[in-house]
Amino acid sequence: ENTQLGAGFSIAMRDLEIRGAGDILGARQHGHIAAVGFHLYTKLLSNAVKDLRKQRDLSIDQEKIGAALYPSMVSVDLPFDTHIPLSYIEDRKVRLGLYRRMAEIDTIENVEFLTEELNDRFGGIPPAVSNLLYQLKLKILAERAGITSINAEKSQIVLKFPEDIGPPKLVTHPAVRIGKTAYWITLNESIDDWTTFLYDFLIGLIEN
Repeated sequence: ENTQLGAGFSIAMRDLEIRGAGDILGARQHGHIAAVGFHLYTKLLSNAVKDLRKQRDLSIDQEKIGAALYPSMVSVDLPFDTHIPLSYIEDRKVRLGLYRRMAEIDTIENVEFLTEELNDRFGGIPPAVSNLLYQLKLKILAERAGITSINAEKSQIVLKFPEDIGPPKLVTHPAVRIGKTAYWITLNESIDDWTTFLYDFLIGLIEN
């Protein structure tokens, strides 16, 4: 199954998962891997390295490294808080377990199931967790629609798609502009609730 470009790196990472990180990463890091799961750990590590390289202006293309590891990973960077607060779930292992489960969810139905479970187990869901669940749905829909990233830039939301493929669908809406590599959604008076609009917009890209 590992015959595509970048497969060697993927095989090496899989081998590391099977054998265990051991002294390569050190006991403390190895404990983190066991707690959150190898794939989530390497996702977090990849994002951290990417941020550091941006800060230091290094030339290595971290996007290509990330694509080799996680070809289906969609980047979402929107202006809201997304985490599980201590005030909602105090137990660290439970929180890490939930993050791990979230990283493995790949259907909207499973996000809904998790939402119900959180309500039943821990009570009313705080805004930061609701945002996290919403973000999960966006990633799932974006992947299905062929969108590679969703970012906020000033008063716009930018949904990028591969330049060689083009826009998944032609859209006619006063708030939407289609560029060479992205949809640009301007948050103006024609949009009452941008979170609902964005969700429905992705649904529209998927539907025929």
